[in-house]
Amino acid sequence: MQKHDYRLYSKQNDKLPLFHQPWWLDALANANNNEWDVALSRSKDGTIIAAWPYFKGLKLGMDISLSPVLASYLGIWIDYPEENWKHETRQSYQNNIVKDLISQLPDFHLMKQNFTPTFDNWKELYWAGYDQTTHYTYFLDGIKDHESIFSGFKSNLRTSIKKVGHTFSIGDTNDLAAFYEINKMSWSKQKEDIPYSLEYLKKLDDALVNNGHRYIRLIKDANNNIVAGAYVVRDNYTAYNLMLGTDPNHRHSRAAEILLWDVIQEMSEHVDQFDFEGSMIEGVSQFFKAFGGRQQPYSVISKSKNKWISIATRLFKNKKF
Repeated sequence: MQKHDYRLYSKQNDKLPLFHQPWWLDALANANNNEWDVALSRSKDGTIIAAWPYFKGLKLGMDISLSPVLASYLGIWIDYPEENWKHETRQSYQNNIVKDLISQLPDFHLMKQNFTPTFDNWKELYWAGYDQTTHYTYFLDGIKDHESIFSGFKSNLRTSIKKVGHTFSIGDTNDLAAFYEINKMSWSKQKEDIPYSLEYLKKLDDALVNNGHRYIRLIKDANNNIVAGAYVVRDNYTAYNLMLGTDPNHRHSRAAEILLWDVIQEMSEHVDQFDFEGSMIEGVSQFFKAFGGRQQPYSVISKSKNKWISIATRLFKNKKF
């Protein structure tokens, strides 16, 4: 019943973020051979005013809820009926909703999610025994103003784009395999195995092609070699740098930065905000920081039944379940 109502709600609300869309949750659940469900908070007349989707899995005999690979943000999403509420009124509204949603969740042995950056009040979660860690991404606002955005780039990045940008060719593609290969190279640079297969990515890509908006863009050198690739998705308000790949042999060529600037300009025709989906890896964070975006915190919320189960969260990092 909850999922049915949520599906209807999603078709009537254009503010619902991409990563909270039921069709996206369906695709992730299918790719991971598990299930998802949702807790809903309603007004007195039964109207849905907030949602907390979550995944359900079984690992080592434990009921767990972890976000699958490439799930990006999830957590609590609240539909605010008023934009200019007093701070106290808005906070009280949030607190009541969060308490309501918490009461509906199953009793998981372990739960962990990256919450959407718009969620900024985890006090009720703290009182309910949840833990919080702050992570950061980078946002560009007002991307329709290309001149202002470009002027915010680091000076050496602006210079490189002007000097060598013309030496590359950039184009859209539907060749998912070609993107996957260049994406895999970036993981090898970090000395890590890519945490998803091409088959896994194909299932998500099919859903995005059929229901959403996704863009695969590749940049090639003068010899027609692919040197970087970007996989970008968007909803009605924000474009997200879901995946990015660079040939390590060309990491000093500025090809990835030139590609992202091209993507940002393309996305400005549809939305006004770009989320780099920043990393807590120092080198990756510095890479995104060069674009001059604002550093945006978001919460990683977790809860476990005991400290030993909490330790197990490290075992599930970047893993499917």
